[in-house]
Amino acid sequence: MTTTAHNIRVTSSEIGTLWIQYLMDSLTICVMKYFIAKTEDTQIKPVLQTALQLSQSHVQKIETLFSQEGFPVPFGFTDKDVNVGAPRLYSDPFHLIFIKNMTKAGMVAYGLALSLSSRADVRQHYLQCLKTSADLDEQATQVMLSKGFYVRPPYIAAPSHAEFIKDTDYLGTFFGQQRVLNCMEITHLFLNAQSNGFEKALITGFSQVAHDVDVRNVFKRRAEIFNKHVEVMLVHLKESGIPGPMSVESDVLNSVVAPFSDKLMLFFAGALNNMRLGYYAAAVGASLRADIIADYARLSAELMKFGLEAIRLLINKGWAEEPPLFVDRKELATSGKGSSQ
Repeated sequence: MTTTAHNIRVTSSEIGTLWIQYLMDSLTICVMKYFIAKTEDTQIKPVLQTALQLSQSHVQKIETLFSQEGFPVPFGFTDKDVNVGAPRLYSDPFHLIFIKNMTKAGMVAYGLALSLSSRADVRQHYLQCLKTSADLDEQATQVMLSKGFYVRPPYIAAPSHAEFIKDTDYLGTFFGQQRVLNCMEITHLFLNAQSNGFEKALITGFSQVAHDVDVRNVFKRRAEIFNKHVEVMLVHLKESGIPGPMSVESDVLNSVVAPFSDKLMLFFAGALNNMRLGYYAAAVGASLRADIIADYARLSAELMKFGLEAIRLLINKGWAEEPPLFVDRKELATSGKGSSQ
């Protein structure tokens, strides 16, 4: 029996996920080069080196695939966007916390990308990305546990038996006395407070070193948003007697020399903002208290407003890369002259 080979084109979703992965991995290469140059801890540095190697392999794979398919390789970020000679901006433990947060985001993104992919080589790429990200997360977690700065989410007492919700009072109201939090609400409030704290520390460092006044002001406004969002989540936790996560702002040092370009830092701030919107959406789906859902909706609106501000500034500075576009059929119909045989 003869089989015929078909050249299966990549779909728009495959190109889209590969395109944004290229930007994020080229950015990560810059960040890891700087972190590795500054890290002194002999247990933390190998984790960063693994992260660098993975991002480099991803970039090479995507460059090859784009070239084969006739798509232009994105500009992304290069050695021009990093100054490894800049003084240390963050502590060694923060470098590892960075890896922990980015592997979490990566596994979510790769899982979605895999579900949207159909071509065998693209699916294999994302399966490998998922596996290596999980391995990197495990490596980072074990080092954090061994050094004693892994922060576990709160424990809860085991209930005596399983129960059904008895009435709609369980959902609460937008104001007034509320029931205690359930385990799913605790999970998302704690983890969002924790990752917001990490991002605030990262952006605080960016605000210290940014050259452009407009970019610096955007970072300052983002830090104010972080403060508000963390406080909202901590209030919900404290009302149920649950401790919040520790702050990592003390891991930001006093350097004012930029290790990264303003373009890289502003793009990264916008990308993290978009990830946070996804986390809030997941939290809404897992929460059953009306006041918590309303808070996430309100906070999400603030993130969307900031996201627009960040992308407008990227465009105005000439730093925003355009994703591949679909063919504009109307434009072709009005501008094309056609041909005759």
